[in-house]
Amino acid sequence: MPAVSKITVSAENFMTDVVEASERVPVLLDFWAPWCGPCQTLTPTLERIADEYVGRFILAKVNTDEQPQLAGHFQIRSIPTVMLVHRGEVVDQFTGVQPESTIKALLDRHVAPATGDSPAEPPPEPADPPRTKDERPEVLADRLLDQRDAAGAAEAIDALAAVSAEHPQLKPLRARLTFVQVANANPDVMALRAALERNPADSAARHALAAHHAVAGDFGTALSEWLELMRRDRAFGDEAARRSLVQVFEVLGDHDPLVAQYRRRMASLLH
Repeated sequence: MPAVSKITVSAENFMTDVVEASERVPVLLDFWAPWCGPCQTLTPTLERIADEYVGRFILAKVNTDEQPQLAGHFQIRSIPTVMLVHRGEVVDQFTGVQPESTIKALLDRHVAPATGDSPAEPPPEPADPPRTKDERPEVLADRLLDQRDAAGAAEAIDALAAVSAEHPQLKPLRARLTFVQVANANPDVMALRAALERNPADSAARHALAAHHAVAGDFGTALSEWLELMRRDRAFGDEAARRSLVQVFEVLGDHDPLVAQYRRRMASLLH
């Protein structure tokens, strides 16, 4: 009988089907809702990956409308949010729609490798695919940032700057690189959340958590956290909150409504 790879989770079966099951195989919790457009975009990707990984992890879907208790327990503030549970602990997560390659990279950090007795399983790809001859530096940097490869992305960004110092993608790419570097230096998201619960004045934890949201594409939450950090501790990290807000503006561009909203709110704090 094939291993179960996709389930629906409720408060009633959470302990057995998620916590206890995660002792045997990682469980990918997908917090979603029927009205959420990005959730509908992400779902086919997650299900396709679950089919491809043939039981190496369990995809557990949580409808936040029907399971507000679970959503509250995990402090879900935006959806889709996806968390990987292993041995009863959240070991990784992301928010928003992510590329298939990024999701697989997250899984491959934690799931068991494919066994050699499955002829349909392709050989593992290198963690850092080689750059093709004609790949432009900005395209390479974007891909490596999606993979959270800060060192590789930094090299690609430097190559782009050498070719065109005024390239329009330089500032957004450098901003994203900063977010990735901060997130990579503080990888334990649950520990950061716990630190903020214990001490809301923990500026370092708030800054790192905001960076994780930015890396995941959840810029609304990231901006909110950095604005709160700016309100509480403007001088932290040589005004890291103010600089991070400006960097998000550069990534989103002037047309994004979040930019106008948070520029006004930032100006009110500054003046």
